[in-house]
Amino acid sequence: MRPEKIKVFGHRGASAYRPENTLEAFKLAFDMGADAIECDLVPTKDGQLIIRHDNYLSTTTDVASRPEFEHLKREGIVGWQETRADWFCEDFTLAELKQLRATERLTDERPGSAKFDGQFELATLDELLTSDFTAGKHLILEVKHGAYFAAQGFPISAILARKLREIDWRSRGITLTLESFDFKVLEQIKKVCGDVGEYVFLVDTWGEPRFDETSKIFDGISFNSVLVFNSDWIEEAKARGLKVFVWTARAEDAEASTDEYFAKFALCGADGVFTDNPDLLVEVVAGLEH
Repeated sequence: MRPEKIKVFGHRGASAYRPENTLEAFKLAFDMGADAIECDLVPTKDGQLIIRHDNYLSTTTDVASRPEFEHLKREGIVGWQETRADWFCEDFTLAELKQLRATERLTDERPGSAKFDGQFELATLDELLTSDFTAGKHLILEVKHGAYFAAQGFPISAILARKLREIDWRSRGITLTLESFDFKVLEQIKKVCGDVGEYVFLVDTWGEPRFDETSKIFDGISFNSVLVFNSDWIEEAKARGLKVFVWTARAEDAEASTDEYFAKFALCGADGVFTDNPDLLVEVVAGLEH
């Protein structure tokens, strides 16, 4: 049975068409009809929050072509998971990061987006919350590697709480969802941020849904799609009163027609779907409603 009013979320914006996590990608997603956009937050050396998926910078910025920052390349940790030689956001001030420009992560798969390499600044949370195009919109904020950054002296949950107190986003009609893959970090975010919106626990293939605990504390749960297409996890979550979301629909992953591929997401029973191609999912969802 088709879900009612399934929502379309621009994953890192319209990231199939513009370099991800830029203001330009977010605006395009809304222009394409997305109900919300999702972005990722990491800290700077001077305690600001920029919008990047990773704390390393080489895959989504032009930092490697900037000789003035060559000295900042080092061996570093990506979250808790791996070590790599790269440039890391926590080593740069916001002013330094503003000198960089965004680039397409998937250059071979997305040459149209790669044409915009070098044109867009790295965005901040402040800029997103005060941009003209976000007035009246829903924004989904994911805190990346919260426990790791806190251990390094960057209390990202507290920084986020301060930003949400300082910026008058409510009067602009903005609504929020806050997310994390780390259950304890999400608890901390809820504790320090309070009643700013909904809280959603993210579950990947290496995680556990913790349905009962999640339903007692948070508003929703969001799954990697491979976990739900051949399971009853969506039903289990909804039976506990949770909102359910699924990610990520990408045209490049379609094995048959893109319409069939996106329809599979639209009909999975979730309340919302994250996609790199908001225009394609919006079109499929609209077709299913008629």
